[in-house]
Amino acid sequence: MATNQRSKARRVEQRPGRGKTRVPANYRLDVTDFGPIVRASVEFRPLTVFVGPSNTGKSYLAMLVYALHRCLAGGASRVGVFRRAPSLWSYALWEAENWSDSLLTHLRGWLSGGKAPSATAPAALAKQLRLALQRTPSTRARLADEICRCFGTDDLSALNRRRTSKAGAVVRFDGPPDSHRQLRWELTLEPGQTRLSNLAFDLDLAQLRANLHSFQEADVQSLDDFDLRHLRHVVAQTVGDHLRILSGAAGRPAYYLPADRTGVMHSHQVVVGTLVQSATTAGLRPSTDVPMLSGVLADFLNELIAIGGDYPPSRRRKGASELATPFERNLLQGAVLLRRNQANYPSFTYRPEDWDEDMPLMRTSSMVSELAPVVLYLRHVLAEGDVLIIEEPEAHLHPAMQIMLARELARLVRANVRVVLTTHSEWLLEQIANLVTLSELPLESRAGINGADVALSPDDVGAWFFKPCKRPRGSIVEELKLNPRTSTFPTDYDDVSLSLYNDGAAIFNRRQALREQHAG
Repeated sequence: MATNQRSKARRVEQRPGRGKTRVPANYRLDVTDFGPIVRASVEFRPLTVFVGPSNTGKSYLAMLVYALHRCLAGGASRVGVFRRAPSLWSYALWEAENWSDSLLTHLRGWLSGGKAPSATAPAALAKQLRLALQRTPSTRARLADEICRCFGTDDLSALNRRRTSKAGAVVRFDGPPDSHRQLRWELTLEPGQTRLSNLAFDLDLAQLRANLHSFQEADVQSLDDFDLRHLRHVVAQTVGDHLRILSGAAGRPAYYLPADRTGVMHSHQVVVGTLVQSATTAGLRPSTDVPMLSGVLADFLNELIAIGGDYPPSRRRKGASELATPFERNLLQGAVLLRRNQANYPSFTYRPEDWDEDMPLMRTSSMVSELAPVVLYLRHVLAEGDVLIIEEPEAHLHPAMQIMLARELARLVRANVRVVLTTHSEWLLEQIANLVTLSELPLESRAGINGADVALSPDDVGAWFFKPCKRPRGSIVEELKLNPRTSTFPTDYDDVSLSLYNDGAAIFNRRQALREQHAG
C-alpha cells in the first residue's frame, strides 16, 4: 500500500507532457469539529471542487486552506503590500526561546571537521528541531492568528462546531508521501488557545551544512565563532525552506477570490477613500465600532490596490499571464483593462470586442464583473504553481457560460495553476466530469468534442461532497467518485431534479382532475 502511495505521489509531482517544471505534490487535510464540519479528510489535487448544500462548511474549509497556505508559504506582511513574511517554520525557529546549549553543542560538533556528518546526526538534530518548533509559542500563535484573521474573528472558539465543548476543532496535515520523508502535524483549536502536536519530519541537513559553511566564509572565521544569532538565522531559513518544500503544494502561495468580490471590485475606491478619511480625522471625533473585515476580503482588497504595480522581481517569474487572453476571448468577448491615475491608484474597465471605448466595470454585466478578478489575477498576480481559490465562480453566469468556464479553469490546471472551487453548479461539475472522461480517449478520437484540448487526468481532479447530517449535527465531507457507468459525479442534484419533476407531475395531475370534474 505504501509503495502504491509513493508511486502515485511521484506521478503527481512530475506529469508527462508538461515540460521539466516540477509540479507541487498533493497534500491532505483531516478536519474534525471545525465550523459546521463534523469530519473531513480531503486530498488537495490540482483541481479540487467542493460541492454540497449551503451552510455545510465549503467556504469554511476553503478559508482554512488559504490560512494554512499563508503560514506555510509565507504571506504578505503587515508592513507593506509587496513584502512577503517568512514561512511559519522559519519565523518560529528564529523566535524559539528553547535553543538549548545541547542543541548548539550538537550543531557545532556535527558541523566541525571535514568529513560528512554521521548517519545518526541528522535524525538527532531533526528531533531537537521538532521539539523546538512544537514547544515554541510563536508557532501556535502564528497559526491561530492567521486562522482568526482570515475568518475575521478574535475568538478561536467561534470556529469550533460545538461552542460549549471543552474540546476544540482539530486540523491534521499530511504532506505528500515520499520514499524518504514526510511532514505531518496536528493543530487543536482549543477555546482561547491552540496546541501543536505530533509534528514529524525527517530532515536532510546537507543544505544546512552548505549554508552554514557559506555563512562562515562570509562572516566568521570558524564554526566555533557561530553565536546564537548566526545559528538561528541560517538554521531557521534553511529548515523553513526545507519544510516548505516538504509541504508540497501547501508550501505555494495561495490567492482567494471571495464570493462578494463583485461588490469589492465596484466599491474599492470608496472603501479606501473612507479608510483614508477616517485616518486623517482620528482623534477629532468619537470612535465608532467599525465591523472587522475578514482576512480574505482584506487581502483581496490589498491585491486590487497593488495589482499592476511594481511587484518585486521574485513575482516577475514565469506566470499564468498568457492564459488571461483566451479567458477574455472565450468567456468575456472583450478585454479587462487596468488604468492608474496620477496618484498611482488603479481603476478597472472593460472594452467589448470591436469597441473603441472602455466602460467602467460597474456598468458591465454581472458576468464580466464576476470574472474580471480572475483575468486580473492571471495577468498580474499568479505564477506557475500558485493556488487560486474561488468561491462560486459560476455566480451570475448562464449555464452555457458555466460550461465554458469549466473548460477555462481546466486550462489553468493544465498550465500548473492549482485551483480550489466551491460551487453549486450542476453544469460546471458535469463539464469537469466530461473532461476527466475525455482523457480516457486517445488524442485522435477526441476531434470535434468540446474541451478536447483541456482534458484532465483523473489524478488531477478531486470532488468532495459536504453531506449534511442530523446526528451528529453538521456535515460529513466525502469524496465523490466518478461513476464509470454515467461518467458523472453523484451528488444531490438528481434528488432536486426528481423532486421538481414529481411536484410538476402532481400539479399536472390535479389540474387534469379539476378539468375533468368541471367538464362532468
